[in-house]
Amino acid sequence: MEHWYVAQTQYAQEKRAQQHLGNQGVTCFLPLYTAQVLSSGQIKAVTPQALFPGYLFVRFDPEIIHTTTIKSTRGVSSLISFGGLPSAVPDAVVERLKSHDCLSPAPDAPVHGDRVEVLSGVFEGLEAVWLEPDGTKRAMLMLTLMNQEMRVPVSGRRAPDTIRVRVLGRGAAA
Repeated sequence: MEHWYVAQTQYAQEKRAQQHLGNQGVTCFLPLYTAQVLSSGQIKAVTPQALFPGYLFVRFDPEIIHTTTIKSTRGVSSLISFGGLPSAVPDAVVERLKSHDCLSPAPDAPVHGDRVEVLSGVFEGLEAVWLEPDGTKRAMLMLTLMNQEMRVPVSGRRAPDTIRVRVLGRGAAA
């Protein structure tokens, strides 16, 4: 009976392993996400990246396609196993990953008053409010650190080259 398993791939070989396994008739799923970067005051999508770098979901029947065939495929390092047996992943987990809408969000620029999470740089992991007093060319993040509001430029001369943010809520009431 077919089940989903997790194959560990060689470094940066997820797509190669997916292609070679597909040639063998194995169903593969490589969850990708598209990061968003703020550059020169504009939100730009970055090349899709593996959500789980070094891992690939594979669906096969071990009685038809032996696990050694999977493990000896170009780009595959091993199958995730416990007690010497490959560990099956429930179908519901893979289906949920496939239907997850935030894996490849459409680039959506924050607007004045949005609550955002900083995804890169010194303030990574902090929540802030996006301020655009003069449009996107002079955008700022308003952070609260040690009970003080601090304005950090995200574009202009003193801003970092690129900063990644994710919109958590829309408008000033967010």
